[in-house]
Amino acid sequence: MCATKYPIMLIHGIGYEDQPASRYWGRIPQRLEEGGAKVYFGGQDAFGTVAENAARLKVSMERAIADSGADKLNLIAHSKGGIEARYLISVLEMAEKVVSLTTLATPHRGIGSIDLLRKRKAAAYQVLASVFNLMLMVDGRQQNFSLKPYEQLTADYMEVFNQLVPDRKEVYYQSYAFDMRSAASDPALGLFYKVVRKLEGQNDGLVSAASAKWGEFQGVYPQEGKYGISHPRIVDPQHRKRKGDNPDMAHFYQEIAARLKALGY
Repeated sequence: MCATKYPIMLIHGIGYEDQPASRYWGRIPQRLEEGGAKVYFGGQDAFGTVAENAARLKVSMERAIADSGADKLNLIAHSKGGIEARYLISVLEMAEKVVSLTTLATPHRGIGSIDLLRKRKAAAYQVLASVFNLMLMVDGRQQNFSLKPYEQLTADYMEVFNQLVPDRKEVYYQSYAFDMRSAASDPALGLFYKVVRKLEGQNDGLVSAASAKWGEFQGVYPQEGKYGISHPRIVDPQHRKRKGDNPDMAHFYQEIAARLKALGY
């Protein structure tokens, strides 16, 4: 079901890497390969800027194309990785090497709550950034001392970005959003979920559904389930389902691949 015409490249988000030893993608690569897909990884830096990581993606793409013998790739990107993929396609002139871009909880219109906190409650913004950095360190990720990666997720930044980085007509763009049921769905993101909910509405604890829409919007996935899906759980980091949880995320990626296959990609 996952044997797409063109190989798939998974592109990770902020704060993590996707080396072989990484837990970032959970069971997803294995399940895609079991379904017949050829899978590669973006290999960006955990806290690189959009431009820096897009340049890394270009190198990874060229290697994947050379290895596979294909002339194009399907890109599936989580969070900030979707912004970097768009920059790669449009600014680094890689549109002819990309057949599709699927973005998952990518803040295409930024995270307006970050803008508000930066401008009106700077101390709270610093605290939230510090908490996020601590979460990453506890999870064994890199330590980050710069706020610049987060500033590239703001609504102000993305408003300019969207004007300067238009879509390319030769690439198929689609997107998915996600939703936590409540702050208790993911305690680590509970506080920010409440802030985003109040200011931007339905969200996954970080990115609102409205901001995640880009290209052909496939909706908020899924609508059923006790917990919903928080921003980190989109990439199956716990390698398992919870009791009362939604369908496992590895299967969701198989569904994406099956759809791309049906479209001829």
